[in-house]
Amino acid sequence: MPFVWPEPRVSAGAARYASELPFESAVRSAVTVFGVVSAVDSRAINWMEGFLADQVDSRLRVVVSVHPTCRTSESDLHEVLRLVERHGDRAAFRLYPENSLEDRSSNLLCLCGADGNLAISIGPTENLGYAPTSASHANVAMQVTAGSFEACRKWFDYLWGVAGPLRPEIAASMPRLVLPEGDIEASRLWDAFRTRCLDQGAVEQAQIRVEVDPESGDVVLVDEHGEPVASPTEEIGVPKLDHLAEGVARVFDLGALVSIDKLSRIPPLEAPVKPEWFGVDSFRQTGMVRAQTSIKVAPFDESTLKKIDRLRRVSGELLPRYSFALADGVRWIPRQAIPLFEAALTAANEDAKKLLGATVGESVEDFLVSQRDRIRADAQRMYEAYHPGGKIPESAVGNIIDELKVRLDKTKADKIIPRVAYSPVAFNPSQSSEWSSPWGQAFALLKGIAEFPRQAMTDRFFWQGIRTDEDALIKAMDVAGDHLVKEYGGRKAKQQAETELDLIKQLEDASGDAQAKCSALWVLITTGKGDEAVALIDADAPRGQ
Repeated sequence: MPFVWPEPRVSAGAARYASELPFESAVRSAVTVFGVVSAVDSRAINWMEGFLADQVDSRLRVVVSVHPTCRTSESDLHEVLRLVERHGDRAAFRLYPENSLEDRSSNLLCLCGADGNLAISIGPTENLGYAPTSASHANVAMQVTAGSFEACRKWFDYLWGVAGPLRPEIAASMPRLVLPEGDIEASRLWDAFRTRCLDQGAVEQAQIRVEVDPESGDVVLVDEHGEPVASPTEEIGVPKLDHLAEGVARVFDLGALVSIDKLSRIPPLEAPVKPEWFGVDSFRQTGMVRAQTSIKVAPFDESTLKKIDRLRRVSGELLPRYSFALADGVRWIPRQAIPLFEAALTAANEDAKKLLGATVGESVEDFLVSQRDRIRADAQRMYEAYHPGGKIPESAVGNIIDELKVRLDKTKADKIIPRVAYSPVAFNPSQSSEWSSPWGQAFALLKGIAEFPRQAMTDRFFWQGIRTDEDALIKAMDVAGDHLVKEYGGRKAKQQAETELDLIKQLEDASGDAQAKCSALWVLITTGKGDEAVALIDADAPRGQ
């Protein structure tokens, strides 16, 4: 994953999938599966039977969508009921009759692996993928982030809550409608069936009501007495992100890992040359004593070389200004800051090209011809240091010029400073073990997010060397809805920034649990309330004394 099916080779008849379901291997590796499937028949039901039979700890929650004239029959629904009888609470189904023939549900399966991997399969092909496919169908199977999976979970819990229970009498009452003729009686039959299915007021079944949190979007199912009942995803152990974990997951989704692409870096302009050209052995050993000789030749004076080398390495200097540290040597950049970062790289690259152009000119070869006498004179002095009164061979001078030309030719490329690479990264609290936890990196990221606007307001050297628009960068780096950014630059905000920076430093030094620190920092960033942070710091104080 990710992959899209049917792929063009299959649609064109040039290839076939190894299994009837293209996403078979992806689903088989899951432990829990939930979602909505439209128009199922015996083939899809048999697949679900196999999924439950193959793994004793597998669990399934499916809303079956049906529409007038679909392939699902009364006997198919009874087979689904028998599936529940055989596997107990490991399998549960609900029924959602669509309003009309034109209505079609999504086909979405959400997959949880034993290792915490999260994936979805979504597309228009009905019957779990056993229905005939078209080249216009785009069914996608892909791994998703915890934040994306959480959105799917909420959506499904809501659909489960409004769908109707699948009971024997419901299955028996489903009319078998066929195309093409559509009369008033057929419409009446379907409306009556749909009303009966979605009416959850049956005596033998507790009425379920769906409540949706207007702020978080979380879905809660309650019974007729207003008491919460377990959602289908809770019953099968699907990880549920709390407010903190969901917030952190969504922050991670807003950016990517960023690193300097060292392969695109041009080498230092100071070229290493062979000591043998100066009549010196590069390596010597006497007994247990070793000596190694290294000689380098620069094409410019030392001052110019330092300026160019600094510009050549400027990517590494700019990166910390537009990104946050996750760990030593690991940095994360907000996607909305990438255009500003790359604009700064472009400006630095232009500066480097201008400096090189002013120094070298249009032709590297002409420049080296003009510098040949200086290079020969400097090389001669070095040669005499090893061989007093000797003269460096002209061939050695030619070799040095050739080495410098190789280096300088690379500066004629479009990019003098190295490129960067972006890689996706996700926060998944369910992928923790005895030796791993995502909360340490989460705290490092939140700490950087919190410190950025506060240091920008209080450190008079913060903006030194940054040519980006201040307000634009502050907004781009605010990926957590920082309460202080709304008042950025004000006198009150500056005073509060100093106080909160001190609190963040104390929180970092406290020995509390990383997740608890994240919670306190998240509250501080989003609300400005430091009570939770103070409580952690105070709890740690006796141990620190």
